[in-house]
Amino acid sequence: MTVTAPHELAQSRREALQAAAQWYARLCSEEAGPADEQALQQWLDSDPMHQWAWQRVDQLQARLGRVPGHLALNTLERAEQHFSVSRRSVLKGLALVLGTGTLGVAAYRHTTVEQWLADPPPATGEIKQLTLADGTTLILNTASAVDIHFSANERLVILRGGEIMITTASDSNENPRPFIVQTPQGRVRALGTRFSVRMLEAETQVAVFEHSVEVTTHSGAQNQCPAGHQLTFTADTASPLTSLAPTDDAWTNQMLVVQNMPLDAFLAELGRYRTGVLRCAPSVANFRITGAFRVDDTDQALHALGKSFPVSVNFRTRYWVTVDEEK
Repeated sequence: MTVTAPHELAQSRREALQAAAQWYARLCSEEAGPADEQALQQWLDSDPMHQWAWQRVDQLQARLGRVPGHLALNTLERAEQHFSVSRRSVLKGLALVLGTGTLGVAAYRHTTVEQWLADPPPATGEIKQLTLADGTTLILNTASAVDIHFSANERLVILRGGEIMITTASDSNENPRPFIVQTPQGRVRALGTRFSVRMLEAETQVAVFEHSVEVTTHSGAQNQCPAGHQLTFTADTASPLTSLAPTDDAWTNQMLVVQNMPLDAFLAELGRYRTGVLRCAPSVANFRITGAFRVDDTDQALHALGKSFPVSVNFRTRYWVTVDEEK
């Protein structure tokens, strides 16, 4: 039996991550072609460590919002420097009550980007539901991460990435504490409500399904968003209110429901729920898509797309899918 020394394993991981980042950068370029597809598949099949590294790259770009190809290598190289250090996870003191009527608890683990790369992350496409200590329901969409801090003064959820849906519970404290979601752009205060918060590239999107929320930008500007509406905000300003569609919360039931959405935007949304590269030819990018698709089986959704619309879905490898004009 061969035993691999820890330093050798760390070196293998660093090398695999560097190669995976280079592959990702190549795939995101306009020069990638069939020869690259075949070479990528051969590289993936040659070593389980290569598949591990490719999944880390894919999960990283999902968590951070599709890291551009030219940044992928630098991002992974910064992260891989930490593999020689023992894994470090900061255990938060908050106990999360899982389910109702039981004493089952779990410590919430906050993972930095580097630690998250080293430790097994949540599966891409996974949607989790948690019940917090105050009875609030928290649903995390794919590739989402939060910190939870309950103190004597407030109930705070820090959204680190992705999207969450919150159904707040009344606070049983003698002096009820506000429920707040914090993002890099500002704070969202619940006013007895059900609402979602999603981090975009440089702004935060808030959608309110019941009651209302108060949005305070990093600069101090305040806006209210009532039920049936949504807005986005930056660190300085908030957008005008727009109306919600009845199915905008469908993701909480593992569904993606779209109405007249451009194909490239649809694939970007669906791509949040699967590993690998998913893109379309420019000639079909503006095709309009209407329908309901399950996000827990994205292959089935793509096959349905090919049957219902004049496009050809090509599974070039397990990790590389393109949508082209129907031949």
